[in-house]
Amino acid sequence: MSSTISANSYGKSLVRLTKVTRGKDRHELKEMAVDICLEGDFEEVYTTGDNSKCVATDPMKNTVYGLAAKHELANIESFAETLCRHFLDRNKQVRKVTVEIKEDLWLRLPDKAGEHPHAFMSAGKEKRTAEMIMERSAGKDYTTSLSCGIDEMVVLKTTDSAFFGFIRDEFTTLPESKDRIFATAVEARWTYKKQPADFNKTYELVRKTMLDVFAHHKSLSVQQTMYAMGEGVFEAVPEVADIHLRLPNQHRIPFNLEPLGLKNENCIFVPTTEPYGNIKVTLTRQPVGAAVSGRS
Repeated sequence: MSSTISANSYGKSLVRLTKVTRGKDRHELKEMAVDICLEGDFEEVYTTGDNSKCVATDPMKNTVYGLAAKHELANIESFAETLCRHFLDRNKQVRKVTVEIKEDLWLRLPDKAGEHPHAFMSAGKEKRTAEMIMERSAGKDYTTSLSCGIDEMVVLKTTDSAFFGFIRDEFTTLPESKDRIFATAVEARWTYKKQPADFNKTYELVRKTMLDVFAHHKSLSVQQTMYAMGEGVFEAVPEVADIHLRLPNQHRIPFNLEPLGLKNENCIFVPTTEPYGNIKVTLTRQPVGAAVSGRS
């Protein structure tokens, strides 16, 4: 043998699930994609083809559907935990399970009474996410870590955004701007220092806080606004321990109307998708009493 397996993992990805919970007068709709990854004592599956310890990936898919049928699915965090425990409880050779869930969001259609009880429309590309990692430990229970988040929350504001005073050199053609369009697709991941009493309400509060800050913050850069968004989450949601934000620029380039005999009045733009600025930050909550760097 000329090699040693230093790490291995395998699983099932993009297990797509739709569940309708049919109440007497109101239906609930959940739709998501589930990724499952196992790590453990699987070396012989690779080295000798001995599959006696192998949990096949097709039953992983079926497990998602079977457990979903019995699970309330009130939130994706608790369903991720149920899946992790299932594979660890039944398979001593499994050391670590990672379950990532991305939930597609649906909005109820309006009707005379307010919300239609069983008709929905897509909320777009935005997704709610949760990743649970569960491992065996020396104690009686497993150790867990949970990351919650939002993907592709597309937002735009037409003013209160500027970018100027940056380094200029022989390759700089970007003009400074005191008033520009700010558009992005927010990607956020956060962890909790303690589990919230209600995952759904806490998620909604994190989301609402980020949207409120984005809308009202007078931005001098994407970086400044995303810092303010993270700070806003810490103030509004004491359970959050840290938050990672990614705000890729969705540029709107001013179109020059002068060759057409028209004035440029900061109203006509060309949306572009590539290339784009890719801005990230991770904020960690400071202990009580610790010195904090200047706020924006």
